[in-house]
Amino acid sequence: MINLSPVIIFVCYLHCFSYCGTLPNSQQTEQTLVTTLLNSYNKNIRPDDQVSVDITAKLKQILTLDEKQQIMTSSLFISQTWFDDRLSWTPNATNGNITVVMLPVKSIWIPDTMILNSADPSGYFTVNDYSLASIYYDGQVYLILPALAIKTKCNVAVKNFPFDKQVCSINVTSWSQGSNRIVYTEKNDSIIDLSDYDEHPIWQLNGTDVVLIRAEDRAPFEDTYNAIISMQLYLKRKPLFFILNGIFACLILNCVTLLSYAVPFVVQINLCMTCFLTYSVYSLNFSNLFPQQSEYLMMITLFFLLSISWTFISMIWFIMHFYFTSTAEMPTVLYVFCGKLQRILCYCFPPEKKDDKINNKTGVVPDDGEIQNFSEVKNTTATFISKRRVAARNDNVETTKSNSTDVTSTEIKSSIPMTETMKIATPKCDFCNRCESCQTEFNKDKAKGKFKKDIEARCSALNYFVFLCGFLFIFVSNMAVWISMSI
Repeated sequence: MINLSPVIIFVCYLHCFSYCGTLPNSQQTEQTLVTTLLNSYNKNIRPDDQVSVDITAKLKQILTLDEKQQIMTSSLFISQTWFDDRLSWTPNATNGNITVVMLPVKSIWIPDTMILNSADPSGYFTVNDYSLASIYYDGQVYLILPALAIKTKCNVAVKNFPFDKQVCSINVTSWSQGSNRIVYTEKNDSIIDLSDYDEHPIWQLNGTDVVLIRAEDRAPFEDTYNAIISMQLYLKRKPLFFILNGIFACLILNCVTLLSYAVPFVVQINLCMTCFLTYSVYSLNFSNLFPQQSEYLMMITLFFLLSISWTFISMIWFIMHFYFTSTAEMPTVLYVFCGKLQRILCYCFPPEKKDDKINNKTGVVPDDGEIQNFSEVKNTTATFISKRRVAARNDNVETTKSNSTDVTSTEIKSSIPMTETMKIATPKCDFCNRCESCQTEFNKDKAKGKFKKDIEARCSALNYFVFLCGFLFIFVSNMAVWISMSI
């Protein structure tokens, strides 16, 4: 019996190898067209004496804007279109009526377009083995290169932070060829497409523009120029985050400084020192966001300086107020000024409280040793005389009216003074009676107490004046700073 297995296997192998490496008819036609186009094609020679390149950018998103490094990172697609007659053909039945073919970018001529203000080591767009270009039958070449994260330099002006506006540009041109060889044009009114743009959480895109800049040619043997396409992005910062996390807190600290005028001296100093430390922390946090420069003064820095200055002035006044009230001393000029403030501000000071307990008591002599209420003494004398007369009648003692009067008068004289101007010495202290030295010291202490109260009253009026000036200072300075920022 004949074994047919080897024959069958051989026939299968022949059938397989007959179809190995073959393509469908449509693809074979395209392969033939591509081979014909690239046959004797030199990619180092430009298609024409002056190639017109239409450039378009499709902005996807602004990833970051580093103010300190002054670098903007953006994601966009840049497409370039030009004509190359060497890559043109006539669609017919021979070539399968093909109108578009895809060719590797490295096999055809492409303009050496690069980003001039790139922050990357190389400003050229990335071209690899997988990059393809679309070729239309009339020779139009369409090349789109993905630039998912390109870094460009951007001069950030943060004078009006956080209400600042920035203009960042992406400058593209041919690196080695002047405008006599390659000229860049815009196909539409705006070469920046924003149809798929995603808004940044901090930066708002207010608009775009395209500016053509003439620069010197980098070729030393030609008298021409380079046409630079500058795609400008107008950005505006969204200030809500920085207002809530920094500026609003400093405004609260300004109000705390104003409230410290109504607390004791020790608490005032503690509040001022706390405000100083907080201002320093916030100023350091904001300064780390921006580049070091001395061309202009940032408005936010001016705001911190004004706040710190106001806190420092308040601390100086608190120390002066404590010194004046504790030592009961004040310069004459300031003393007179405070007196005028009392009248100008209509400051009503409470009258001194008088101790009327001594004067209201019957038979109690005041500090000056004089009997103030003589009518009470006279009534007491009459009562005493009537009691003596009743006692004499009951004991059947016959006395004449004159003798009774004399005896009574004698006894009354010995017990109660009969003149209004007579003095009764009262002790001033536990050691001596009213001597001249004690009286002098007492008068001095009394005068010093009255003068100290007067100093306290004048300092209180001046305290209200400084508080009013501070409130106006904070209000006016803040309004001026914020208005100047928003303009």
